[in-house]
Amino acid sequence: MKIVNLLITLITVLLFISGCSTQVPKEKNKVGDISRHSVFNLDAETIKNLEKGIIKGTPLRLDNDSKMSDVERIWGKPNEHFDHEDNQTYGYTIENQHFIINEEMKEIYSIQVELDYSKDEILEIMGKPTEPGNIFIYEKENYSIQFEKFHNKWRLILSKK
Repeated sequence: MKIVNLLITLITVLLFISGCSTQVPKEKNKVGDISRHSVFNLDAETIKNLEKGIIKGTPLRLDNDSKMSDVERIWGKPNEHFDHEDNQTYGYTIENQHFIINEEMKEIYSIQVELDYSKDEILEIMGKPTEPGNIFIYEKENYSIQFEKFHNKWRLILSKK
């Protein structure tokens, strides 16, 4: 009888130990959870910020009177500058990600960010565009969020309405 009780106790302990060590398979990452860049990535929080005119993880924002001097204070002088009289275009490459800032009359009105996402991933993250076509446009209250294909990469363009 002692052997049966000992055997039952041993089996119970072994079952408990084996049950604890069984790993539950991890859920696949959703596209929105995939970080492609060390500066700016698309995810749920990023989308909320875009709708407010903010490029999360950067000093770039359209929701206030940000100036290029504010950006330069954080990122330094731009890698590129194109002077079009009243319009200025500035280019930065930060941690292998390219950003373009468009300024008119000393006010930033448009920001572009190069992305390593596919068309399908962008549509899965952002949802159905306001306007269908090869350019995905999402009209928000004060801003337009647009995705266009440039060469082999997609580019996010955030602009004031």
